[in-house]
Amino acid sequence: MLIDFTMKNFKSFKDETTLSLETGERLSKFRESNTISVGKISLLKNLLIFGPNGSGKSNLLDGLKLMQTMVTQPPQTVNEKLIANNFKLDDKSWKKDVFFEVIFKRGVNIYKYSFAFNKTKITRETLAVLNKNNWKIYFSRENQKFDVKIANFSDVENRTNENRLFIFDAQLNNDKYAIDVFKWFSEDLIFVEDFTENDHISQMAEILKTPKLNNQFLKFLHFADFNINGLEVVEEPLSYFYFLDAIEKPKTRTKQVNRIYTKHKIYDNNGDVIGTKKFRLEEESRGTQKIFMIALAFLNAELNNNGKTILFDEFDDSLHLELSQAMVKIFNSQANQNQFIITTHELQLLDSDVRVDQIYLVQKDFQGKSNLISIFDFKDTKNTTRSGISYMKRYIQGRFGATPIIDSDEMLEALTQIQSGSGEIQDGEVKKGKTF
Repeated sequence: MLIDFTMKNFKSFKDETTLSLETGERLSKFRESNTISVGKISLLKNLLIFGPNGSGKSNLLDGLKLMQTMVTQPPQTVNEKLIANNFKLDDKSWKKDVFFEVIFKRGVNIYKYSFAFNKTKITRETLAVLNKNNWKIYFSRENQKFDVKIANFSDVENRTNENRLFIFDAQLNNDKYAIDVFKWFSEDLIFVEDFTENDHISQMAEILKTPKLNNQFLKFLHFADFNINGLEVVEEPLSYFYFLDAIEKPKTRTKQVNRIYTKHKIYDNNGDVIGTKKFRLEEESRGTQKIFMIALAFLNAELNNNGKTILFDEFDDSLHLELSQAMVKIFNSQANQNQFIITTHELQLLDSDVRVDQIYLVQKDFQGKSNLISIFDFKDTKNTTRSGISYMKRYIQGRFGATPIIDSDEMLEALTQIQSGSGEIQDGEVKKGKTF
């Protein structure tokens, strides 16, 4: 499971920023349900990340997603550019490296893996393993100079290109620690996105072919108040384009994928059932597609040994408030043995049965830098134990920051001035001009 994720100089996060899933000190509230112990470490099952539009919530998850991609899908050629999406609103950050680091537990080991890079190369890379209370460096790298404790990697400098992570080559050579790291990124770190037909969806849909699981999923939909009367998974051909090289025209291939169909009752004018109608999942509403993705991710994690870290961006998008609240309750149930990290605008989730250390806020300052804040760090929340305290009310009051500053009258005036040709912006301020 994920313990900490740290990044620096990526998108709107200029300064070093850490998202931690370790529990706050001396907090006992919801310990039995909302936390999980991994060895001697107590971790949170669920984090809720709030913030205004444009504050950088998605960028935080994008950093971890890019880290996953770089580990599992390395460049194929030495001249392939890396996606170093640096902070761009100052005159120096574009020259500096992007930095990512994760600390996580897989199996019996706790790992700390990090790397720094720019558009052309990996400049630093380190893997450490926790030995009792100390980090033991397993391998480290500065540009193309390697310090490696692996016996069968004497020619490592010739094996790993400058734009490629060493961890990938190490797992190809059957190194046990590198395999652990690679499998954590490829199997245990799961990003749940909007529904699109892809291999990931096809793989998750496989579980609905099992009658017992299909029936279990259908019961879930029923109790979530979805009017779906049956589910069917059908293997169908999917055509896609591919390129042999950059010059030739794209060619077409076909592969078999699992497609999910929902079944609905058909009624006559008297309200009597006369049959059923099948719909492809992409024909359903976005809310229905979303709940399918969430529930499939949950079930897949349960069926694959749990211990997964599952992330949702814009979690509440297209979901009714009561359904969002119900899912947060499920994430924080004793039965759940996985982690769920969500970004959301739904302020009423602040007053769900969550602990103060489960709530993060993202805000952007006047220089365009995003800052991540845990409300556990506020003095008036850290030592609060009494119930009935509304975090939503205090957030709206601006007690924690990260609230949007919105002036609806000025917004309306700015839109209506388009007709009159009045008003211009100079240095970020609106200057009213003549009306013609």
